[in-house]
Amino acid sequence: MTKSTKAPLNTAELSTLWRDARNVRATAERKGVTLDACEERRETYIAQNFFEIGCWLFYYSKKVGLAGKECLKARIDCAIRLKMAGIENPGYDFFTVFDFGERTFDTIFEMGDSHQVVNALKLA
Repeated sequence: MTKSTKAPLNTAELSTLWRDARNVRATAERKGVTLDACEERRETYIAQNFFEIGCWLFYYSKKVGLAGKECLKARIDCAIRLKMAGIENPGYDFFTVFDFGERTFDTIFEMGDSHQVVNALKLA
C-alpha cells in the first residue's frame, strides 16, 4: 500500500471536496444526484467524519477501471485502505461528494484478476 497518509490531490480538488462535504444537498443538486433526507444525513455524516478516506476514494475513482499493472496496484491499495478504515462495502455513502459508489467498489474485484486483489487483502 502507498505509505502516504494524505491522498495525492491538488489544491483545487481538495478545496472542492471540502466545500462539497460541508453542504451535501447543494453538491447533489449541482451534480444532478437525487438524495432523500436519510441519504443526505448519512452522506453528510460520512463526508465530515471520514473525509480523508473519502479523498482517497475520490483519487481511486478515476483509476480502478483502467487496465494494466498500475490499475491493479491502485485497486489493491484502495481495497486495503477501505479494510483499514473498517469499511467492508462503502455502498453509495461516498458517492455524492467523492464520486465513489457501489459500482466503483465492485470494479475493484471485477477486472479479471480478483484473486490478486483478494490475496493482497488477506496479507494486509
